[in-house]
Amino acid sequence: MKKQSIAIIGVIAFVLAVAVGYALFSETLTVTGTATATGDFDVEFTKVGTITKVGYTGAGDSEIAAISPDKNTLTVTVNKLDYPGAYVEIPVTITNKGSVSAKLKNIKETGLTADNRAIKVTYTGVAASDTPIATNGTQEMIIKVEWDKTVNTGSSDVTFQIQLEYEQAQ
Repeated sequence: MKKQSIAIIGVIAFVLAVAVGYALFSETLTVTGTATATGDFDVEFTKVGTITKVGYTGAGDSEIAAISPDKNTLTVTVNKLDYPGAYVEIPVTITNKGSVSAKLKNIKETGLTADNRAIKVTYTGVAASDTPIATNGTQEMIIKVEWDKTVNTGSSDVTFQIQLEYEQAQ
């Protein structure tokens, strides 16, 4: 029992010596600082170009596509596609008026429902690109609203809104 007590005391003394040695040779480093980032993020719809209409007898160009006053939403109204395969193509200019480059993250559509199953909406241009929009730069986008050739029934009238969600380009 005496040998066991001496061994325990020896182990405790060894552990204490190691702890004291570690404390003597270790050091705490504290880093503090402040980071400030400034920038303006402002991507908006700036222009609707000449609209192409095939098999469309509805309203005029100004009623088909309208940019909201805050320039963040585009309202599209296609109210009379005449037959399956008929379409309207709407060219839109998007401008980065902010101070940081922006890249398209998502296209948010509201107003398209199951009742509009005959209507197919597709995007080309900026929507298909990973290219960022530089500060004060512009990109073109074409929105195609088409009566799906494979659907012979349903409404060919549709009104929906588009918002583009951007993120800072790397």
